[in-house]
Amino acid sequence: MVYASNYSVSDTVSRVQRALETVGTVAATVDFEKLAQGTGKTIRPTTVVIGGNPKAASPLITADQRAAIDLPQKYLVWQAANGTVFLAYNSAEYIAALAGIPVSSDALDGLRAGSASTASDATGSSAAAAEGTDVSTAPRYLVEKTSDASVAASIARYEAAFAAKNQPTVATVDLASAAAETPLRPTMVTYVGNPAVSTALVGAQQTMGIDLPARYVAWQDSEGIVHVAHPDIRVLAARHSISPTNPVLDMVEAATTGFTDAASGSGS
Repeated sequence: MVYASNYSVSDTVSRVQRALETVGTVAATVDFEKLAQGTGKTIRPTTVVIGGNPKAASPLITADQRAAIDLPQKYLVWQAANGTVFLAYNSAEYIAALAGIPVSSDALDGLRAGSASTASDATGSSAAAAEGTDVSTAPRYLVEKTSDASVAASIARYEAAFAAKNQPTVATVDLASAAAETPLRPTMVTYVGNPAVSTALVGAQQTMGIDLPARYVAWQDSEGIVHVAHPDIRVLAARHSISPTNPVLDMVEAATTGFTDAASGSGS
């Protein structure tokens, strides 16, 4: 879902943050332009804000814990080449389709309404300017393994693997604890930053920022089995029309696979 904003990137970002804080929390804000400057590169203003109301996300996670890879909601704000500022977020239907949840499910209602309200408040626009791609063709994109440890321990392994590569953990969200009034099985998501990667990919296509920083999920299913997973970077790149021959994709694919191997206990 894409909204045109009546405000600057920085003002729109601030308005997103305030809107989210009134209903929930902001888990992280990542300024890709600033990260690019740290690498000596220049890209147009592009920032993602991650957060929202746990009550809106919990029904989707209850329906299928794989939906947690795209929750909390992400709001991407960017300035296009012509100077127009846009805000985009993943529709509830898109998130559901990726997790195999029927888009007609009532589980989508809270996230659908909450995301639209936040976008409208942040941009001053009452309706979306574009609705994105047909969710009926959305691919299942998780690269998934089982873990020999608990959810919390698996996430700790992710964070240790990030640190070993000098890549900072941007945020870790315990979705089960955040759910509070909605009982959820253990489910956590963690995000890792790599300025060189984000600069290359956002520089190639600004909308790629909605799928960055890289994210990883761990959850315990109804049989007590713990799973760890990450999105396939090539599927994400294709979503944003980034060339499959972009050399950064090979590096990201190797890194994400290595991190999930480490989290599962099958690699170091």
